[in-house]
Amino acid sequence: MSGKSLNHRYIPGLDGIRALAVLAVIAYHFNFSWARGGFLGVDIFFVLSGYLITSTMLPLKGNQLTVSLKKFWIGRFRRLLPAAYVMIITSFVWAMLFHKELLHTLRGDALSSIFYSSNWWFIFHKLSYFDSFGSPSPLKNLWSLAIEEQFYVIWPLLLMIGLYVVKKQSKLAKIVFIGAICSALLMAILYQPGADPSRVYYGTDTRCFELLIGCWLALIWPMKRLSSQKLSINHMKKLNSISFISFTIFLVSIMYVDEFQTFLYRGGMFLFCLNAAVLIACVCHPVSILGRILAWKPLCWIGSRSYGIYLWHYPVMVLGTPIHEIGNPSYWRIALQLVLIVTIAECSYRFIEMPIRKEGFWAYYRKYFVFNKKKWGSLTFSRKVSTVMAPLFLLVFFTGITGVVGEGQQSSKDSYPTAIKINGDEPTANPIKEPDKTTDNPSPSKEEEVDVPDIETPKPEENETNVVPEKEDAYQNILAIGDSVMIDIATSLHKVFPNITIDGKIGRQVSQAVKLAPNYASYNQSNNAIIIQLGTNGYFTNDQIDTLLAAFAHADIYLVNTRVPRSWEGKVNASLLQKSEEHENITLIDWHAAALNHPEYFAPDGVHLEKKGVEVLTNLIQQSINK
Repeated sequence: MSGKSLNHRYIPGLDGIRALAVLAVIAYHFNFSWARGGFLGVDIFFVLSGYLITSTMLPLKGNQLTVSLKKFWIGRFRRLLPAAYVMIITSFVWAMLFHKELLHTLRGDALSSIFYSSNWWFIFHKLSYFDSFGSPSPLKNLWSLAIEEQFYVIWPLLLMIGLYVVKKQSKLAKIVFIGAICSALLMAILYQPGADPSRVYYGTDTRCFELLIGCWLALIWPMKRLSSQKLSINHMKKLNSISFISFTIFLVSIMYVDEFQTFLYRGGMFLFCLNAAVLIACVCHPVSILGRILAWKPLCWIGSRSYGIYLWHYPVMVLGTPIHEIGNPSYWRIALQLVLIVTIAECSYRFIEMPIRKEGFWAYYRKYFVFNKKKWGSLTFSRKVSTVMAPLFLLVFFTGITGVVGEGQQSSKDSYPTAIKINGDEPTANPIKEPDKTTDNPSPSKEEEVDVPDIETPKPEENETNVVPEKEDAYQNILAIGDSVMIDIATSLHKVFPNITIDGKIGRQVSQAVKLAPNYASYNQSNNAIIIQLGTNGYFTNDQIDTLLAAFAHADIYLVNTRVPRSWEGKVNASLLQKSEEHENITLIDWHAAALNHPEYFAPDGVHLEKKGVEVLTNLIQQSINK
């Protein structure tokens, strides 16, 4: 590129960055082990959006924006809304036809997505990006588009005011960077290690630093002024060296960072976005070698369709994957889904995104949807299909969104007690009621105290496979602490061990169990057994699990690992295995291995247990304790 300045120029290397970012996100959602940090692809999109939008609006001279606010907003609406609305309506209609159990949550998700407020909807309804019972919402990926749309509405106004008040772009850049630091600090303050990070992950206030870093880059590194003229050989070498270093950091982060690291929310994500800004700055420069590499045509093709790919990949994955395969991908299914995602994205690009961007809403409507029976015979096949199907889809969508059409069976967790306590027969087993705490429980707080009468252990002829002879030196007391899975097996465990005390609560995290442990200090004796079944609801820090285990250091501890179709499953199980190897008084109960290839053990949500699953898990615990 010569020194000629243009208001806008196409940089193929940026499409390459888009392609790598969307591929990273897809790999992460497919749970590929080599893409643990693939969710950082969204951070790349945010930084890139801030840079491109600000670069487009900044004037070459003076303080007047290059485009009017009206023109800018109409352009953004044309670019984003049509394809997103088609995806929302199609996904909702598909769920109505084939996944009615999702409708009770999908209605709110769809409405909030239409108004680009889904990130706050998920926060207020405590729907985790890294967690949910049953199938995740197929619209969950729209949280990032909600943040971007909110940014597109607010940022042009702030930029216009900033240019008017501050005058100098260099001074405005400092203010914008300070704003980014404040947002990152808010993320660090609100983040609680070991707890669900969704508040800071979804929040516009805690994620806007990524967009602001892109805006800051546009102010200090204006795309319109980049030129290869008068750039020394030494400077060219430095720029190219920095670009490859930055690109390497990007790739390493995608492979080795994961969402459970405390550092990520306390500065790590901010540093990653700064590195992304450096990468974008280098690729945008005309002398960039990396920019020419990333301009490879297949990457540019993916990058130009990255919006459609990002829109459609998640609903295709969620609506097309059985619950028991989440977290354990089937490669033939992945291959089919990838073909479908790319095909739909190409159709979206050719027949929705580009025509509306070029022609506008009204011209597009007249071309594809205005019905004239006199000209019906001369219409193309695609015109006939769109004319018939669009009203039909809208009709089905509105009947579903208004609740006219009934929904299927709701998530199995809705019929569960949120807490259960069974007190053992020993007079010392009098647990103190757990104090109220802030939890990730999505349901209103209700506690179900269950007093189960003594029931004899099943006789061998009644259930031969589930009976293990009891040891002569049985434990004096047994304590079981767990989450919703513990609630499932509570009655069954009490039948096998009449002296057991059980404390289970849906949504319980290890961090909450740490606070609960002092209530059961009397069980920390050598003649007692402690069963800990946690990890269903998320990962925990090493310090948290160590603190919990230390509270029962004198007792025999039995750690039940987890089989949960979520990304943290492997990390939780690896941590529990490590603890069992480090301490002689800790035994690992390998529920994961027993349940991995048995989806029939689980309820439709893939988390709670059916009768057979209850029997098998109870038997595993009984075998371990009676060894």
